Parts: sequence; C-alpha cells; structure tokens
Amino acid sequence: MSLKSLFVSLLTIALVCEPALATTPMLGQVMVKGNAKINGMLSPSGATVFTGDQLATETRSVAELILNDGSKVLLPESSAVVLSSEASQVIVNLKRGALATLSNNSKPTFVDANGARIRPAAGTAVVLEVAVNGESLKVLARRGSAIVETEDKTLTLEEGRELDATMAPPSPRGSGIARPAARNKLGTFVFITAAAAGVTGLALGVVALSRPNPADCKFVSTTGKIVCP
Repeated sequence: MSLKSLFVSLLTIALVCEPALATTPMLGQVMVKGNAKINGMLSPSGATVFTGDQLATETRSVAELILNDGSKVLLPESSAVVLSSEASQVIVNLKRGALATLSNNSKPTFVDANGARIRPAAGTAVVLEVAVNGESLKVLARRGSAIVETEDKTLTLEEGRELDATMAPPSPRGSGIARPAARNKLGTFVFITAAAAGVTGLALGVVALSRPNPADCKFVSTTGKIVCP
C-alpha cells in the first residue's frame, strides 16, 4: 500500500469514528479526596465523566460526582459505579459498596443496584442512600420518598425508612413473564426505621435534609460532612 493510500484509509477511519465519539455525552465532573479511578486509571480531582465510564474509590478515599443538572452522587471508600443515560435521564449503576444521591427536583438521578431500580417517588428533591453486599440491598430514604422496582414488585419507601432486602435471580428466559431488562426478583425484604448512621458511612448531617433543594449542598471530603450555602 502506498503512503497516499494509507493516508486516505486513516482519514476515512477517522471520519467514520468521529460522529460516534462526539455522541458520547459528558455527564459531569468528579471531585476526589484520596484515590479514585475512572475506567481503571487514577483520576485527578475535577476530571470529567461520560456515559459508560466506571468510577471507583479506593480505601480511605471518597468521591463526589457533580452532574450537569446540579445533582450530586457521593461515593465512600471501596465503592464502584458505572454511569449511563437513557434519553436525558442519568442512571448510576452501583456495582460495589455504597452511594448517596442528593437530587434536585427537576431531573433526579436514578440508581440501579443488584437488579433493582431506585428512583424518587415524585418530582421533588430527595436524599437517598444505597448499599450492596453480595445479594443484599439496602436503600435509605433520608429525605423524600423513593420507588424501588424489581422484576416482580414495586415498593414505595417512605421518608425516614430503610429497606433491607435480599435479591433473587430473575425468572428464566422464556418463562412468559415480561420484565424490564436487567431486573432481578425481590427475595425477602423488611422495612425498618432508619438509623442515624445510614448505610453509606457518610455523615450526611441534618443540615442538608432541612434545605428545599439538598443538591445545593456540598460534600466536604476532608470532614465527611455536608455543608449548605
């Protein structure tokens, strides 16, 4: 192949790939205290994240994901999430550990965890905590209420309550049961009164819960607390 032909081939590949790269939406940026990785690479504080990215914190580290719409996702140590979007809806898939979301009332963040989808029950500001461990799923509604959707159940989690559940595998394909993609069944579950410590280990503080829009508050990584303007 001549040098000219090689150049034309490379240019053609670049033109074909450029639209695909351009369509990957930027979802926000991440602030890090300690060590966090994006797609396996150590991330500096202030790095941008895109659809499809995996964000993971190491031990004795925390990360704050600031989404474009102003919502925030807090990750304690040893936690991992994968970011995606459906239309304009941001979805955070919790793969390991725990997270807390501080969502505004216009475009609240959805969370997928252990085959369940957790979303605000209404278009209001919410503060939610979610944790996974093996087949265990814990969801705490610190402020506002949440809907927990699985293959076989839809539960409403009221403010101040915690859902402790054990997830079960989904129904076999071809069983005739219509189900959303990537949804598991709910095995056993119980509602309990939320403990002050929560399920993430992050000290959210009552100051954030008293604000009309908790997403205006900011996580201070050096103290593990949230402060509000």
